[in-house]
Amino acid sequence: MLSSAMRFHVGRASKRLSTPTMANLLFSTFLSSIILTAFAQTAKDWQNLNHTVGGRLFAGIPWAEPCFSSYNGKPVKPDQAQCSFVQQNFFNSHLNRSQFFGAYDATNYETCMATGDQCELDWSNPQNPLAFRPPNDCKQGSIPNFYIDVRGASDIVAALKFVKSTGVRLVIKNTGHDFKGRSSAPGALALWTHNMKSLVHTPNFVPKGCSMPPQSAVTYGAGSQFQEIYQFAHDNKLDLVGGSDQSVGAAGGWHQGGGHSPLSVTMGLGADRALQYTVVTTDGVLRTANACQNSDLFWALRGGGGGTFGVVLDITVQASPASSYRVANINWPVNQANLRQALGLYLENATTFATQGWGGYVTPTEGNIILVTSKLNLKQAQQSMQALISLTTKLGGTSNVTEVPTFLDWFNGWVQGTEGDQDNIGLPIAMGSRIVPKANHATAQGRAQILEALLNAFNNTSFSQMCITAPISANRPDEDTSVNPVWRTALYHVILANTWFFNATLADRQAAYATSSKAANFLRDITPNAGAYHNEADVHEPNHEFSFWNSKYQRLLQIKNKYDPDHILDCWQCVGWKGANSPQYKCYI
Repeated sequence: MLSSAMRFHVGRASKRLSTPTMANLLFSTFLSSIILTAFAQTAKDWQNLNHTVGGRLFAGIPWAEPCFSSYNGKPVKPDQAQCSFVQQNFFNSHLNRSQFFGAYDATNYETCMATGDQCELDWSNPQNPLAFRPPNDCKQGSIPNFYIDVRGASDIVAALKFVKSTGVRLVIKNTGHDFKGRSSAPGALALWTHNMKSLVHTPNFVPKGCSMPPQSAVTYGAGSQFQEIYQFAHDNKLDLVGGSDQSVGAAGGWHQGGGHSPLSVTMGLGADRALQYTVVTTDGVLRTANACQNSDLFWALRGGGGGTFGVVLDITVQASPASSYRVANINWPVNQANLRQALGLYLENATTFATQGWGGYVTPTEGNIILVTSKLNLKQAQQSMQALISLTTKLGGTSNVTEVPTFLDWFNGWVQGTEGDQDNIGLPIAMGSRIVPKANHATAQGRAQILEALLNAFNNTSFSQMCITAPISANRPDEDTSVNPVWRTALYHVILANTWFFNATLADRQAAYATSSKAANFLRDITPNAGAYHNEADVHEPNHEFSFWNSKYQRLLQIKNKYDPDHILDCWQCVGWKGANSPQYKCYI
């Protein structure tokens, strides 16, 4: 059993081991008592790896472990101070949760959903002792048993050499904001890229080896998060296309998966704006990928998915001069009749709104539409939204159009809940989704059909949202990236989610996924040739290769086989994945 001090070093604060003596003591004690039952390797193997990466190999301990009296069946002493911090930040604490390796935004990927093994608090009341008092045991779930706090390419190379020689599974985790569980796996070693933070603005950037006009660009490290990226852009009078959660590590799955944004309507997806990647491929080679060298890898990384083709250290993206924004904040009292009227009117104007540059989010469960545009002036924006304002005011809501000087001003309001409201985290999330084409809105009949499908889908979810984030007015060439081409002709992307409580049964968990799939089916049925966004998709997405990548899948698979022929980097429904029967996926339902 570990002492309290040792457990603190290993998992609670992710602190670096200060001396080789402490490292050796830690690993000889920890490995012999707990971990070697799950791995064929010896303690010496892990000690050698720890030495190679400068003492930054740690045990992946569940975030809520300090609240429990036993961990993986062995007695431990609860740490009341640490437990109190976890309880205060367990539910919907985006930035604080992201700082800890053993914490995931969708907590079902901390657990083993198939068996119920978990180390979870009651997200609806984290102080509820029924979740953590004896006889409850803190179990490892699907949290990787070990992780390297990556600080450079040499750490990645060492990890790749280790897994090739030992057969240990490898995953990549940044902040754990992944709705498909691609950053967790039982019995695995993880590369934690969260602390690779850097931000550099280059006013006249030219990709290495290229001959092209220079342009304004920002390079950020794999661990840089949107809150700090947006602040950096604000300080440098720039606009950068980014997501809607302040804690997301932008260079990971968000960017490599395509990356949609409220600014995408006119500025393109995140992948559209990528200029260069620095990446380590599984042969241990540090590569620069851009339009002029390793161009096939560059294409794959621009939409093919994170954790698949290599380990990205940093990315350089196109930056634009900062703009002011008009913000439409539309609200109505939440009930089905009001939703039908507000959503129906939105759909009648959805195509027009897209041409006017409006991007944002429709959140039925909140009775809110939040949209931003830099394309219209304030008077034009007010005229554009007048019908929605009049309707929702009549329904009893408070709606308006205002102006903010920078994107950060709106984003901070979004985070604080005054300008719309971001998704909750710190609870299990069983998601389904669909990208909805513009063609479904071309006729009155089509709009009526999509309205009924959306209402039926929303009625089968605990949380739903229409992401008005498709690059419909961005005029970006589709062939430049590997994102699903349906994005180019879509108006929005719909996410549909259900959840369960800490004491849920397997049947409860299965029902949540089945209901999210059922909700998505209402949209699948009327958009047969569309698809889903693989970063926010049903883990049981039918025909997922076509749904996520359409005609681009075969080329992506060829590139995968070129740069990772042994498929060392594998993740659920990623390009070239090994399939659900792999031991890595035993915790999926």
